[in-house]
Amino acid sequence: MSIPLTLPPRLLRPITPADHADVLALNEAHVELLAPMDEARLVQLQAWADLAHVIEHEGSFAGFVVTFLPGSAYDSVNYRWFSSRYDDFCYLDRIVLAPPVRRLGLASRVYDEIEARARSHGRMALEVNLDPPNVPSLRFHDGRGYVEVGTQEALGHVVSLRVRELD
Repeated sequence: MSIPLTLPPRLLRPITPADHADVLALNEAHVELLAPMDEARLVQLQAWADLAHVIEHEGSFAGFVVTFLPGSAYDSVNYRWFSSRYDDFCYLDRIVLAPPVRRLGLASRVYDEIEARARSHGRMALEVNLDPPNVPSLRFHDGRGYVEVGTQEALGHVVSLRVRELD
């Protein structure tokens, strides 16, 4: 008798054109905490990104995540801030979860995965809105050990620029 092989459910997979409508709708629903993005911008970000993935939960679209490595042509002022100060890092540009799947531990699982990928770069870098404040994100990142290394105003927001050193 053979024991069936059970694979863990897929958490991340590359964004495909079939996902664009879901990604764009979720980005637009949270645009006050993100940057605006249309389909052309999404395609451009995918080309520049280290990681541009859908987050799945129970086989369905649950969100998305985008990261960049040093040397990318990415034109974000926050990414450029980190690029001017660090030789090596993985920059988390955006992670968005759909409201029905929040508080299920998905963000922690995604962070575990992207931080493991980023370990060879020594650190993860990101920003969190201070004005308007993104209190849940500030608490989450504090809990994961992200420390503020600067602040800046960009695109009508004041952000906390944060780094987590990875060993």
